[in-house]
Amino acid sequence: MKLALATYALLAATAAYVITHPPENLAAGHGVLRGCPERFGDWNGTDLSFEDAVVDELKADDLLIRRYQRGADKVWLCIVYHQNRRYGAHDPQLCYESQGYVVERPARHRLDQGGGAGLDVNRFVAERPHDRRLVYYWWTTRDLSTTDRDVFRNRMMVSGVLENRSWGAFVRVEALIRGDSTAATGRTLDDFGVRVARELPRVFAAADSGAARR
Repeated sequence: MKLALATYALLAATAAYVITHPPENLAAGHGVLRGCPERFGDWNGTDLSFEDAVVDELKADDLLIRRYQRGADKVWLCIVYHQNRRYGAHDPQLCYESQGYVVERPARHRLDQGGGAGLDVNRFVAERPHDRRLVYYWWTTRDLSTTDRDVFRNRMMVSGVLENRSWGAFVRVEALIRGDSTAATGRTLDDFGVRVARELPRVFAAADSGAARR
């Protein structure tokens, strides 16, 4: 009887601790990425999370995983932020292949931001049974957004050598392809991707201003 009471007391104490000290969501953006909007126009966001093992493998200084929804449309945003010579230029195709997806060769795609402005991104379709996804991704650092991982790495390296500080981010947006409508999904992802691309320079401005104060 005493053992049972002690066990119940321990379980109650554990439950109370978890309620009053919830585990930190490491993928919710706790540094620079805290400024990433939870709304992009009529897209409303919900924070998601990564397993601790995945977070540790990324070795990011900040990480954001968020699902956005507009009516029946859903898209996902992933930003992996690194600073001070942590290049963080992993290959996103390997992430999908490790989860059982068959990934087509990436192609270039243009996000039209209007007024002659635009952003080139990498585009591919990842597919496994009953699950097809359209994926856009790119890398960005100060005054540069690129589809080329090596160009991104070189810019990070030069910034680190010349200024003794650097920052950069990998950005990915994706959407489920419903039925065979890849073109319709592309239009949806274009709309969301343009909104993200327009807003991120303001978010990352904190990286430059913060580094300049150090």
